[in-house]
Amino acid sequence: MRVAAPRILVVDDDRDYVETMSLLLQADGYRVQTACDGERALQALREQQTAVVLTDLAMPVLDGYRLLTAIRAEPACRNALVVAISGWGGRETPKRCSEAGFDAYFVKPCDLRELLWTIAAGLARQRRPDDPGRVPPA
Repeated sequence: MRVAAPRILVVDDDRDYVETMSLLLQADGYRVQTACDGERALQALREQQTAVVLTDLAMPVLDGYRLLTAIRAEPACRNALVVAISGWGGRETPKRCSEAGFDAYFVKPCDLRELLWTIAAGLARQRRPDDPGRVPPA
């Protein structure tokens, strides 16, 4: 019996970025869903179990920080790996993302190999619930 590939939700208001990231993740064997804002992302998360959420921070309707808070409050997805990927590259952003509870933070454009490693490590950790460690930030 073949196990289904993990589902990743890509959330960003930049449609070109979402399409490109979706193609890259699908090429690596992941099932990908997309959303253009945090509110639609929450709806998608409630409809289908998702292992990983890659989200922008600055979005209309519900930004990445508020999306993270909502994800952690949802019983069905509170253990999802949530990674911030943003054009905000200031010194305070990685610290703020860590304090907010993101599992990792990347600055756009991110290194795809590092992102895929972070996803794989996070998924492996999800399969071993006795390991409380977080994925190291990029």
